[in-house]
Amino acid sequence: IQNLLNKPDVINYLIDNVNNNISQTKNDPDLMLTYRDGTAAKDNPSLKLDPDSFLIQLYSDGIGITNPLGPKKDKQKLTLYYFLLEDIPDFVKSMLQSIGLVGICPTKFLSIQKNRMKFFEPIVKDLNHLQTTGLVVQTFNGQLHFAFSLFAADNLA
Repeated sequence: IQNLLNKPDVINYLIDNVNNNISQTKNDPDLMLTYRDGTAAKDNPSLKLDPDSFLIQLYSDGIGITNPLGPKKDKQKLTLYYFLLEDIPDFVKSMLQSIGLVGICPTKFLSIQKNRMKFFEPIVKDLNHLQTTGLVVQTFNGQLHFAFSLFAADNLA
C-alpha cells in the first residue's frame, strides 16, 4: 500500500474522489457509488471510529498452473489474494499497477483449517493494524486510516 500511496498525486486522487462521491450521494440519496454509501458501512466499526478512512477491498482468484487442456488440469492450483483501494478513481482502478498482491498459496494447503489459520494470520494482523493504527506515508502529513470493506471472489474460489 505504501508503494502505491507514495506515487505522485495518488493521495490527492483518493481524497478528491472520496469528496466527489460524498457530494454526489448527498445530492441524490438514492445513489450508491461505493460501499461507503450502503447500510453495511454504517455498522463498520472502523468507519464509525474514523469516517474518513480509505476503503480496502480484498479479492481472491484461483489459477491452474498446468496445461488447461491436459488430464491433470485441476491438480496444481494456486489461490491468489489481491487488494484494491476502493476509493481510487475508476481511471486509476483500471490500471494493473493499482492492484496489489496480498498472498499466493497452493489451493490444497487452504483446504485444511489449521493451514488457513496460519496463512491468513499475518493478513488479518496487517488489516487490523491498518484499521486501528493507520499508516504513515512520506508524501502526506499525518496518519492515513483504512477500513476493510469487503472480500470478493468468483463462485469457483
